[in-house]
Amino acid sequence: MPRLPLERPDRSARRTLVDVLARAFRDNPMNRAIHGPDPARRVRANRAGLRALVLDLHSWTEARVIHNEGRVVGGFVAVPPGCFPLPGASLRRQLGCLFWQGARAMDRWGFVSESLVREHPLEPHWYLAVLGVDPEYQGRGIGTQLIDGLRALAHTESLPIYLESDRPESVAFYRARGFETLGELRPLDVACWRLGWDPEPRSSGEASDLCNAVARRSAFDEFSPTVAAHRAARSEVAT
Repeated sequence: MPRLPLERPDRSARRTLVDVLARAFRDNPMNRAIHGPDPARRVRANRAGLRALVLDLHSWTEARVIHNEGRVVGGFVAVPPGCFPLPGASLRRQLGCLFWQGARAMDRWGFVSESLVREHPLEPHWYLAVLGVDPEYQGRGIGTQLIDGLRALAHTESLPIYLESDRPESVAFYRARGFETLGELRPLDVACWRLGWDPEPRSSGEASDLCNAVARRSAFDEFSPTVAAHRAARSEVAT
């Protein structure tokens, strides 16, 4: 497939992106562990969980989508430096998750989220919250185009990219595109890998800052001065 342009999504495209991502992550191991064997149930639960991130937090995130023949077929939502952790979901979104996911699933996702937050890098970076391609369009190079678009954003400040993935195929995809594995966690006994990409290649004996500067604390502890400065600057832009 020829390269397609990345675009900032409008409200309509964001709504479509929710559906694309819900299907793209339907069969991930963590989804299966939390929401069970029914694929349709997992898609419904995914939609509820993604709405706050994709629809409500556009002032705090950067999103890009790819269209093919007028249809959104893939996209990502990334958190710029200084904006993690994101504001919590509204009461409306929480009630939606309660209805479509159930209290037990929400509690389990909360445990997974807190486990990942405790290992989140301290220093400024781009955090890839979610990237997905419609299952019908996977394997056509769209994921690579999305990664290239995110790296272009990170290159403007020469900052690294950080993400987590619970799917071995996705880990292989990112590693083939220059990401390194920083560690592995097992919340709910499901393997979840931490990965990072550095715009400035390092020597083989030099560890990445993302590997060393890890936040072994809750999301509500004090930020490092550099992160606090980035967050304050972004807050002024968002308001």
